[in-house]
Amino acid sequence: MTMNEKPRPRRRKHAVATGSNPTHSRSRASSTESSGSAAEPRAKRIAQAIASVDLTELKQLARTGGGLQTMRNRRRAWPLLLNFRSLTEPEPSDEEKPGESAHPDEPQVALDIVRTSLPKSTEYRKDEAATKKRQEQLGNVVCAVLRKYPWLGYYQGFHELALTFLCVFGSERPAAEASKMVALFFVRDAMSSNLDNVLVQLQLLYVLLRTVSPDVHALLAELDVPPFFAISWVLTWFAHDIDGFEDICRIYDFLIVSPPLQIVYMAAALVKRNEHAILACDRDFAIVHTTLAQLPQTVGDGEWRHIIADSYCLERDYPATKLQHMGNSHLPKLSAVNSFEATWRRLDPAQPRAFVGLVPILNGCHPLVSESASAASGSSGGGSNGRAVVNRMARVIDLTSTAQKARDLALQHRWPILFATVASATMVMYAWLLVQQFQMHP
Repeated sequence: MTMNEKPRPRRRKHAVATGSNPTHSRSRASSTESSGSAAEPRAKRIAQAIASVDLTELKQLARTGGGLQTMRNRRRAWPLLLNFRSLTEPEPSDEEKPGESAHPDEPQVALDIVRTSLPKSTEYRKDEAATKKRQEQLGNVVCAVLRKYPWLGYYQGFHELALTFLCVFGSERPAAEASKMVALFFVRDAMSSNLDNVLVQLQLLYVLLRTVSPDVHALLAELDVPPFFAISWVLTWFAHDIDGFEDICRIYDFLIVSPPLQIVYMAAALVKRNEHAILACDRDFAIVHTTLAQLPQTVGDGEWRHIIADSYCLERDYPATKLQHMGNSHLPKLSAVNSFEATWRRLDPAQPRAFVGLVPILNGCHPLVSESASAASGSSGGGSNGRAVVNRMARVIDLTSTAQKARDLALQHRWPILFATVASATMVMYAWLLVQQFQMHP
C-alpha cells in the first residue's frame, strides 16, 4: 500500500535480528486477555461481543492476540468501536453555496490518489479496472470528509488511512464515516495548517526511547538523527510502510481502541525490539536513518502482535500527560491527544451531538488555530467570548486528566478504598463541570 512520491526500498528476504524485549514483562501484556473466557474459541468470543454490543470485551479482543481476525468481523465491529453515527451533520456556513463546496486541498488529494495502489491482498484484484474504480471511490471518501469539515486540512498520507477503511468495508459510506471519526478524534493534529504538533509527537518518541532504549537514543543523539524516519508511521498508521494487508488491519484493530498517541508507543516498541540491529549499524547518519525507516518491512509473520503488546505496556507506564512532562514537550490543550479523554467518552450513537459541542470551532478554524487565536486575543484584551469557550474546554481537559491520574495512582498502589473515594469525587466534579461550565451549543 504505497504512495509513489519516492522509490521504495526493496523488501529484505530475512528479518532484522530483534533486540531484547522492552523492560515491561510479556506476562503483563498477555494478562490483558480475559482470563475467565480464555478457553473459549476466539472467533466465538468476537461474534458474541458483536452481537451483544459488549464494547469492553470487543476492545479487549481488538487489542490482544490476533485482533478481530477477519474482514467480516471488522465490518461489523469497527462501526461499534469508532462510534459511528454519534455525531450530527455540521450545518453549512452562511457563505457556503451550492456548487462552491469543494475543499481547497482537493487538487492535492487527486494527485496522491493517482499514485496510490491497492493493498497486496488475495481479496482484491490488481487489474487496471479494479484499481481505477477503487481510486475513484477513495477520492469520494476523502473529499466527503474534507467537505463536511472544511476546517480540516488534508495531509499526504490521510488517503492511505481512508484506503484501509475502504478496502475493509468495500463501500464509500462506511469508509467515509470511519475516516471522519479518525480525522476528528485521532489524527486531527496533523490536519491543521501545519505539522508542528505532529513534530512534537515525534519528539515524544525520543523521550520514550531515552527511557526504554537509552543506547539507541544515545546513538541517535550522537549522529543528530531527527525522528522523521517515523513520520509516515504516525501519519498513516504504518499503512504506507508495510505490504501485508492483514498486518495493517491488525494494527488498525488496536489503534482504533487506543488513545491517539498510541502510534508513537508502537513506534518506540518497534525500535526497541530491533535495538541490537540498530546498534550494530555503522556510525553513519544515512545508514542509521535508512535502517530505522525500513524497520516495519522487516517485521516477521505474527510479530506485530508482540509489538502491539509491548506498546500497550508502554502507554500504561508512560501515559500521554506523563510523557509530555518527562520531555517538557507539551501539546496544546485542544490537541487530539490531550482532549481525547474529555471528548471520546461523551460520544453516544443513541444521542448524536455536534462536534462543536465537544471541541470549540471558532470562526470556522481548526481547534488548534482557535486555541492560538484565543491566547493571542487574551493577551490583547479582545475576543472574550471565544476565549471563554476555549478556557471552559481546557478546564474539562484538566479535570479529566486529574481524574485519570488519580485512578492510575490508586491502581498502581492497589488502594481500593482510596480508588473508590477519589474516583467518585473526581467523577462528580467532572459531571458538575460539564453541566455548569461547558455550555456550548452546536
